[in-house]
Amino acid sequence: MPMSDKELPPSVRLLLIMHNLGVVHEKASKTVHELAQLTKISVEQLTDILGPHEESGYLESVIDQQGSKHYFLTGRGIIRVCSVFT
Repeated sequence: MPMSDKELPPSVRLLLIMHNLGVVHEKASKTVHELAQLTKISVEQLTDILGPHEESGYLESVIDQQGSKHYFLTGRGIIRVCSVFT
């Protein structure tokens, strides 16, 4: 039986939702607050997840002109999402 995204750990669910929403390049990047709204994961928990994901190369971040940090899924992150289903 397929697993629903609610059964996945928050760290994996974040990557899956970012993939499904096309947050895969700089122009589609989202702030931690936007990601919290989209994923229903708290800002605090996301903050704990985003750093290690960025260090692992699953996410990249950019700073906009207002100084806000935005995140997007990398090719490596897309591969990680695909591995959930194999």
